[in-house]
Amino acid sequence: MVETNSFESPAQREASEQLALIESMIREGRKSTSYWGWNFVLWGVAYLVATAGSSFLTSRAAIWAWPVTMTLTGIATAVIARWRNQGEPQTTRSRAITGIWMGCGLGIFVFAFPLVLAGRFGDGHTFMGGIEVLLGAAHIASGATLRWRLQGAVGVLWWTAAVVTETTQYSLYLLIAFLAATMICNIGFGIYLMVLESRDKARLRAGQVAHA
Repeated sequence: MVETNSFESPAQREASEQLALIESMIREGRKSTSYWGWNFVLWGVAYLVATAGSSFLTSRAAIWAWPVTMTLTGIATAVIARWRNQGEPQTTRSRAITGIWMGCGLGIFVFAFPLVLAGRFGDGHTFMGGIEVLLGAAHIASGATLRWRLQGAVGVLWWTAAVVTETTQYSLYLLIAFLAATMICNIGFGIYLMVLESRDKARLRAGQVAHA
């Protein structure tokens, strides 16, 4: 919080107030991101399920592992988000973050579905590398919007996995890179956000009790 004092000029006071407003908006944006921790975990689990299906099912069934899993997860996300968002206020920054992730999700569908349906999944280098690039871009865009280095670092980890995926000649390394990124950047980051959300709610309840 930026404090003002009586010795500041009107211009300095206005600048301080604007800085305080920006800091407040950033905090609210981070809280909004923490609110979606469950969604990162959900999609992380979905990636693991889709990867397992494409790896262990028969060749004909494996083709549908990603489209079916992603479609069901998208429906589940919409239903849960609508239920959880009832009565929640929307800010300009939270709408911006939502727009970034909606664009990322739709981009993954537009990129991945034609490849799968056209039978061009191949060895997975292009498929998984493309998904990793899109996820990294969304995290970095969100991190830049919120001035949150941690989320920017998560995006860099996704891009690192993409570089490994697109340059390695071994399918095992590709799989390890994607699974490691999923565990750290989706499931791990999502659990961290859920812990932050839980702490914020506990502080809010404590404050309400103190003022009661």
